Amino acid sequence: MFQVVDVGDGYNNHDGIFDVPVAGIYVFTFTIYANYHHYVRTELVNDRQVKTAALADADEMDDYHTSTATIVISANAGDHVFVRRTDQYSECTVLSNFDRALSTFSGWLLY
Repeated sequence: MFQVVDVGDGYNNHDGIFDVPVAGIYVFTFTIYANYHHYVRTELVNDRQVKTAALADADEMDDYHTSTATIVISANAGDHVFVRRTDQYSECTVLSNFDRALSTFSGWLLY
């Protein structure tokens, strides 16, 4: 069974936002999956600034495609870090189920 590990209690399971508990250097990574004949563009945002982006594109194939992005950033206590869909024209549903694949969002404090 999938379990959320939230050391420091910064992740909000309801809205997907990570509230940075202490200032430091963090590593964030996320993986997205797009279903067949669709694509999805996403970006990681820290305190209203886009830090990185990813595109999973299965638009012309009967397949599922994935994309992963990882970034090291400096974050301040109270910053909001989250992943959002960026393309309003994409018809893709982001997949996150055990039958196909899990979309994920992870982060950890380096120092």
